[in-house]
Amino acid sequence: MCAALVVVLAACDAFGPADAGVPLEDVLTTGRPLPGSLAETPTGPHVELLTAEVAGQDMEIAMQRDGPGVCMAVRRPPASSESCGPAPGDEPGARVFGMTLVDSPPEADPAAPTAVAGLVTAAVDSVAIELEDGTEAAARLFPLAPANVEGTGFIVYVPSGARQTALVARDADGEELERLEFIGP
Repeated sequence: MCAALVVVLAACDAFGPADAGVPLEDVLTTGRPLPGSLAETPTGPHVELLTAEVAGQDMEIAMQRDGPGVCMAVRRPPASSESCGPAPGDEPGARVFGMTLVDSPPEADPAAPTAVAGLVTAAVDSVAIELEDGTEAAARLFPLAPANVEGTGFIVYVPSGARQTALVARDADGEELERLEFIGP
């Protein structure tokens, strides 16, 4: 009996540490066209890329090409965070990360989790946030093709108050491709 317990515990450790992120539930990658425009100078369709529930609240990610770059929105009613920047691989120097954005909790709910979303090249197999306590929160990846953008999108939620130290992109072998350090609290 004791030997069986040791084998089970050893097998659990083989799968790595637990994910420190806040889980997404009811995730749908939609590619659904949206009315209106997200970009100032739109050069592609305005689309919803992903919907999910996080910590009991609905969220949506929308995107649109904006001239040579992209605009992305993370919408968690009653608020929304938007950012525009380079698509992955669009900038000279072939960076792995394209634009990224941090979606802080709405003022109405400061205990809500914080999101970090963005874009990476197709070479990326996983994205994670390293936290100050040594744990990692794994990102959810989603396709960008419905917005006519090459690469992959990601979103990861961390618990309120968790201090992020770095955003890390890795290839299929687990090798680090690029690291973005967080500055400040």
